Amino acid sequence: MTQLIIFTKKELTESIKTKRFLIAEIIFVLFGLMNPLLAKLMPKIIESTLPKNTPAVIPAPTSLDSWTQFFKNITQLGLIILVILFCDIVARELAHGYLINFLTKGLSRWVIILSKLLLIWFVWTVGLLTSFLVTIGYTKYYFDDDLSRHLFPAIFALWLFGMLLMTITVTGSALSANATKGLLVTGGFYALGMFSTIFKNFKDANPFSLITQNMQFLQGKQDLADFGTALIITVFLMLSSIIISLLVFNRKQI
Repeated sequence: MTQLIIFTKKELTESIKTKRFLIAEIIFVLFGLMNPLLAKLMPKIIESTLPKNTPAVIPAPTSLDSWTQFFKNITQLGLIILVILFCDIVARELAHGYLINFLTKGLSRWVIILSKLLLIWFVWTVGLLTSFLVTIGYTKYYFDDDLSRHLFPAIFALWLFGMLLMTITVTGSALSANATKGLLVTGGFYALGMFSTIFKNFKDANPFSLITQNMQFLQGKQDLADFGTALIITVFLMLSSIIISLLVFNRKQI
């Protein structure tokens, strides 16, 4: 456990020095600022694109529009940016031989994988929390309504899916010899998962429903408890991914 704590601190320090943590936080803060602002300005933007003298009834924006922007930005951009930033989290150190000194001094291989998992989970959780707090603050400032009453289920579902994707990112990097191949592994998983959402009969069991039903959770139109199977499968996939990472890394020639 002492090794894990020390190596995790090393990983965090390195992510700060390489600016990866800072870049991630800046991006998530910007998303938090943009979400309610875009929702507020969207009617004017749409109106400006219409031909003159064109009658159009554009509904006034609400807090739901702000959270629509939030979930769209996080799922379509935020998660992808994090994957790109950390797709070489294992492969880079293997390629440059950075881990040889640590391993020859008795560092357990499982510590390396778990420390990188803890780092990437931490970055994701802090980034999501930061963006959420900024968004909720400005949303309450711009939109004084009571339409977004079920925030926790929607945010929890997004957070858990993000934890899964970050785990797959580490696994992809452990499986691959370079960042590009690691990115392809994670990208392939994400693409196949999004494709699977077209099969509506399996919606309640599909982990990707956790990021496609956010607004339904938010408005109380869907209950997160109805997606219990999807939650269980998500956790199972995380554990399976961790085990694969450990098994593969233990067999790596370093």
